[in-house]
Amino acid sequence: MLSLKNVIGIFIYVNIAGWLLMLALYLLSSAGLTEIHLADSGATDFYLRGLLLNLFILSVFFYYNSRIEKLKNINFVELLTSLFITGLVTNTLALVIYGAMALSTNYLEAHHQERWLNLLYHINIGLLIIFLTKAFFYWKRLIMHQKTQRLQRLWTVFEYLMLISLLFNFFEFSFDDAPFMLMLGALILLGLNLSFNFKWVVYLNAKEKWQSILLLSFITLFAIFFFQTVINYGEHNYLKTHLKHSVYVIAIFAFVIFYTIFSMLVMVFNLPTTSVFEKKLEEIISFQKLSQSLQAGDQEAQVYGILLDSAVNTASADAAWLEITDEEGTQVAFLHKGVEKDEIAKLKRVIKRHNTRRIIDATFARNQEHDPLMDELNEYGFKSMLSQKLVAHDHQLGNLTLLKKVKDGFDDDKKVLIKTFVRQASISIENYRLLARTIEAERYKEEIKIARNVQKSLLPLPENLTVSKNLEIAAFSDSAQEVGGDYYDIYPIDKDRVMVIVGDVSGKGTTAAFNMAQMKGVFHSLAQFGLRTERFLYYANNALANCLDRASFITVTILLIDDSAQKIEFARAGHCPTLFYHYKDKEVKYYQGKGMGLGILRNKIFSDHIEMQTLHYEEGDMLLLYTDGIIEAMNKEKEEYGYDRLQDLVLANAHLSPTEINDKIITDLNHFSRGMPVHDDHTALLIKFKHKENEADGEPPASE
Repeated sequence: MLSLKNVIGIFIYVNIAGWLLMLALYLLSSAGLTEIHLADSGATDFYLRGLLLNLFILSVFFYYNSRIEKLKNINFVELLTSLFITGLVTNTLALVIYGAMALSTNYLEAHHQERWLNLLYHINIGLLIIFLTKAFFYWKRLIMHQKTQRLQRLWTVFEYLMLISLLFNFFEFSFDDAPFMLMLGALILLGLNLSFNFKWVVYLNAKEKWQSILLLSFITLFAIFFFQTVINYGEHNYLKTHLKHSVYVIAIFAFVIFYTIFSMLVMVFNLPTTSVFEKKLEEIISFQKLSQSLQAGDQEAQVYGILLDSAVNTASADAAWLEITDEEGTQVAFLHKGVEKDEIAKLKRVIKRHNTRRIIDATFARNQEHDPLMDELNEYGFKSMLSQKLVAHDHQLGNLTLLKKVKDGFDDDKKVLIKTFVRQASISIENYRLLARTIEAERYKEEIKIARNVQKSLLPLPENLTVSKNLEIAAFSDSAQEVGGDYYDIYPIDKDRVMVIVGDVSGKGTTAAFNMAQMKGVFHSLAQFGLRTERFLYYANNALANCLDRASFITVTILLIDDSAQKIEFARAGHCPTLFYHYKDKEVKYYQGKGMGLGILRNKIFSDHIEMQTLHYEEGDMLLLYTDGIIEAMNKEKEEYGYDRLQDLVLANAHLSPTEINDKIITDLNHFSRGMPVHDDHTALLIKFKHKENEADGEPPASE
């Protein structure tokens, strides 16, 4: 089923086609070709022209009527500007057509080519109707501003009568005919009645009124020139249509002219009182802004500016300053207008010296001629002072001070209004502070919840660490805060090869958690290809360079374990040295190797800072990957846990399982710290290569 919009669109296109048919009819009629079909019937020809003209008028009428709702979002000056542009364009085209007709009339008449004059003339008619109809509905938008039911009914009657007047286009009535004059008179009277609605004018400031007067002057000239040109040229006998027989065109022209001229006169007469109304309007708007600042979405600092500006504008103050303090009395904001900070400091010393606490504690105006304080302030050029403190729930939020260079500068109305502004601003500021604390607490809880869930989902489950019967793997990760930035993972490439990673993401909270997610995605994307470790880091750095912000980076150690060759390839990107335990030699050794964190260097030279190392392991050997939170853990004496303690602990407990060794590390860390808060995340992943005799257990490897 067609929507109303589609129906209107089809209607408009059909009527535009009708206007084109009207032009074609005029051309054929001028050429004498219509005589075949019309059988020399002038009446039939006239009715057909009237029908096609009405179809075009209706198409333009309903087109602009369908767009009237969109005009509600356009301010008045923009609306007048839009109409001015339309008038300028249509009048320019009409002027060009008028010039073409003036230059070619004699030639075309002499060669019996009047049909081309008809074509140009009817194009001019189309332009006139477009301009007048658009003005008609734009004036409707202005008239219906703050409409009443009576005004709505009156306009509806006016529109229906305008449409009914289109019937006169089927007759050659003139001003001497009673039906013509009755319909035209009714429309003009209704138009005059509607033309006295100017509620929109009071919302224009002085500048906008001058702009509107200028625009309306041009619109009036456009309409008069347009109408006069079309009407005057219609006197030629060979032109098929004369608009002096159209009640619709004459009435809509009269209405547009009346309302345009009346609007200009109203604005001219309102100009002297505009400044007074603007002042009152500014006071209302200022209070409205303060009220709106209570709504969530604005900032507390905006309230300061609105309060100071509103107070200065309302009181016409020459200078002012606003001090805002927190609950402890510490100044958090200081705004001033019309006076510099050094002069304010001097003025405050003067006030303090005269023991003016009663001025600061309540709204009080100092205008007295012999007041010692005002005598001294007069040396700075000020003769009146008004001060009001901002208070909420019995605690002071700040203080507002206004100064004027005239005596008795603050009347009772101004003092009451300033007090109202200050009270409203105080409520707003207090609400913002309460809201800010609530939002911050809720935001923190939500961020922690999200980040904790993200981090938990990123780390492999304990059962997923069993990827080979010859590798016994255990890991733990503890966060310094609710959410950490440490990451570890394992990826079985095939039945013999396994890739292992341990990393430390810079930052904390949700940022670190989401960077961990990106690292996990990169790891799983690249690990499946079984790349050499230095190539893995190179491609990982390229990928993360496009993901991490400039302040973020990730340190990692990457292992590629080949169980069939009993070989480990590993490389580090700015991460802690890898700890390796040799079972036969009963020796623990750190493998350093050069490397730089992922995301620090974001170009090809990153590969120059990577060193791949290779280890061959035997049954019983162990390898430990960890983060710097373990090494940098501190006790009450500010002593770090250090590499040596970790090395000794692994050596002393090498006979235990990886899970038991991890428990020993956690216990030893807690004992070393002696209740000191953990300042960094600490993670460890330990791999123990099983003895050959364990292979006979017949335990199948975990599925990949």
